[in-house]
Amino acid sequence: MKTLFIEKMDKPIWFMPKIKIEQENCKIYLDRKKTKEITKIIKKLQKYEVSNVILSRELFENIELINALNSNDIKIFDGRWLEKYLAISILDYIVIQKGIKKEETEIAITVNQITDLNIAIIKILAQQYKRITVVTNHIEKLQNIEKNIYEEYGILITISNNKKKSLLKPQLILNIDFNKELINKYRINENAVIVNLEGNIKIESKRFNGINVNDYEINVGREENIWRENIQNFRVKDLFEASIYSKENFESICNKIRKNKVLIKELYGINGKIERFS
Repeated sequence: MKTLFIEKMDKPIWFMPKIKIEQENCKIYLDRKKTKEITKIIKKLQKYEVSNVILSRELFENIELINALNSNDIKIFDGRWLEKYLAISILDYIVIQKGIKKEETEIAITVNQITDLNIAIIKILAQQYKRITVVTNHIEKLQNIEKNIYEEYGILITISNNKKKSLLKPQLILNIDFNKELINKYRINENAVIVNLEGNIKIESKRFNGINVNDYEINVGREENIWRENIQNFRVKDLFEASIYSKENFESICNKIRKNKVLIKELYGINGKIERFS
């Protein structure tokens, strides 16, 4: 599994190559108007058998390059995989910054894929908040989880697919995998804070005045991480995701996050940004 850092450079002198690969770094001059240059980049990545890439901040704005990488099954480390393991920390960050009391707060989780990771998130949140509602199109798949949580913790959770009521009261909504079309079929608490783990979700209701979080950034406390040398032109979350990416279990990944002293730095969303107090 070969990973390459890709960084956009200033226009080179005419005789210099437009694509230059050195060890784990790829430096390119990219003219957005020339699709053939993106094709050359893909071919060179394939030649070097690159399966994963970390893009500099500026390159995330190039939709053509993003689409070309996705179409050729080259994974882009973009922080989305990591965000699922940071979901509890992101909600804790919101609770602190907004002055919310968990024991008085209703939370909803919107989820259709019933994975071990998603089940772990549901179990943790069920123990922390006053009331938890799991909103899903697959109620029957979650009935055993509902029973298990009650037997293990003595906690009742609500499983619902009521589009008029299930998201009307919760102050916090963790949207694990509902897409834009699906979540907008529900009536939503107009003052809720929504965290979209898939990102790029817009709430279409004109009455919605809450914060719709679509992106985030982190700080990493451990100074010895080698990838910090590349930090200036890259997003920290992408670098850290690449450094710990694996198929290990939930607890193992969370241990790595704790070991590296990861903190949520900022949350970015429509209608506002939630920042850490200094």
